[in-house]
Amino acid sequence: MILTSAPFVTLIGQFAPNESDLILQGDASVSSTGELQLTKVENGLPTEKSVGRVLYATPLKIWDTKNKKVASFTTSFSFVVNSPNAGDPADGLAFFLAPPDSQIPRGSLEVGGLIGLFNDQSINSSNQIVAVEFDTYTGNEWDPSFRHVGIDVNFIVSNQTVVWDWRNAEVANVNISYVAPTKTLTATLTYPSDQTSVTVTASVDLKATLPELVRVGVFGATGGLVETHNVLQWSFSSTFKSIN
Repeated sequence: MILTSAPFVTLIGQFAPNESDLILQGDASVSSTGELQLTKVENGLPTEKSVGRVLYATPLKIWDTKNKKVASFTTSFSFVVNSPNAGDPADGLAFFLAPPDSQIPRGSLEVGGLIGLFNDQSINSSNQIVAVEFDTYTGNEWDPSFRHVGIDVNFIVSNQTVVWDWRNAEVANVNISYVAPTKTLTATLTYPSDQTSVTVTASVDLKATLPELVRVGVFGATGGLVETHNVLQWSFSSTFKSIN
């Protein structure tokens, strides 16, 4: 594994059912229209207690053990959250970085609010996970009382949040960047229909939080309340190369 100056860039527009670059976990699937469907849909409707994750198959070096340098990265994706009950949706989706062998935790299927990364025993433990969550549910004890975009470091209680004026069935564009020299993680969500946007920023030390190699992914979850979570396109670029 050699650190190089050549950047890693991947762009996936329309997804294929047997996409070799992706790992699908839980209820995640590729729809007939080429979208990533993160949670289960039956007879056209979302189902309760569904968790799905999609990871980029090739591990990425996020920092280097020899010279201690840390990668900067940018990722962008578009998604739609659609709930049959727009007044009471749940639970949300997120982008995350985690160890290469990361799996859906046991127990998260029973608690949709833990969004597929945590179970009720690991809310406050060190999980080697950094995530940007887009949370549509307002009833969890660890969450603010509003729908929000949040930055999570090792547990589900967000370091920083911003109010998210979620719009049912409307396309949202997300841009997430990490600037290694300043340890700054920034996420911006924009609705292209009128260019309304929200931004959240936090200081995150990736070298102290994550292993040298990670996988990046997106995930979604439902609990007793439901919604669909579809990713339309996704790109990722890093100043370090992927590890084949």
